[in-house]
Amino acid sequence: MACSKELPRTVAAALTAVLTVIGVVYVTFFSDTFIGPFQGFLTTLGVPMAVWAGMFIVDVLLRKRDYDAEALYDAKGIYGAWNVKALAILAVGTFVGWGLVVNTAASWLTWQGYLLGPLGGKEGNWASANLGVIVALVIGLIGAFALQRADIKRQELAMDAGAGKE
Repeated sequence: MACSKELPRTVAAALTAVLTVIGVVYVTFFSDTFIGPFQGFLTTLGVPMAVWAGMFIVDVLLRKRDYDAEALYDAKGIYGAWNVKALAILAVGTFVGWGLVVNTAASWLTWQGYLLGPLGGKEGNWASANLGVIVALVIGLIGAFALQRADIKRQELAMDAGAGKE
């Protein structure tokens, strides 16, 4: 049983097509180059993905058992409907990571780099290093290890006790 209604495949495909067309139109008609917006997009997407990767690595290293596949789809199961701790780690890591990256080639991403002031600003030596991706990965690793270790242990104990099985 799913927690929410699923998006019909046709709607998901149409949404993907519209977003793709918007991206192509922007790069074709409004951008001087393809590589700038593309690199900016990758860096912007890379920050939350780095946080997620850090959390995933910790989960793989700490978890001794496979997930209970049925319980993953049960909002009242051992995993619950929402992992608020994971969402908080993702939000903090993304906020800090975006604050430490600069995308000079994509004008629509000038809002990033808001935490670079103490490191010399958006024009300083550290600005183009894109430290935000690495910092985001570390936040994901440390955050998941600190905040989710007990949850993983509790979930596996519940599986051992048969709470995750029907």
